[in-house]
Amino acid sequence: MSNVNVIKRLKLKYFSGATAAILGGIAIYIFFRDINNMLLFCYIPKWSFLNTLNHPLKIGPFFSNILIFNLPYGMWCLSGLLFIRAIWLTNTKVGKYYRIVFIFLIIFYIFLKLPGIIPGTFDVLDLFFMAFFAFLESIIFNRFIRRKIP
Repeated sequence: MSNVNVIKRLKLKYFSGATAAILGGIAIYIFFRDINNMLLFCYIPKWSFLNTLNHPLKIGPFFSNILIFNLPYGMWCLSGLLFIRAIWLTNTKVGKYYRIVFIFLIIFYIFLKLPGIIPGTFDVLDLFFMAFFAFLESIIFNRFIRRKIP
């Protein structure tokens, strides 16, 4: 297989992974959270059928809170990192700077919740999940993908 085909396939996998991660984060919001008071629906109209999709979790409050409130942030962080990685797959030095800026922006976003500049509640677990997924993505790239890039 030619180098161009290898790169195209890897980019397609990264774009697919980014899409799956963002859709997974959105699905958690739609299926497990109360969407009636979401800021998003102040700007766009809410489809009426979305209220029928909500299914509260019947597990302990600690794990349900982690799944519902913290996991989506990690998945959205992963989605952005995978998307940036797909764009800059063959130029890892430039991609590194974009990933650093992206991580800085999302951490900045989380910390803006502390003084109330951004609506929401600051949660250290959001930072933990974002860091975990960022670390996991870098481990997978360095361990399995880097050697496939010509």
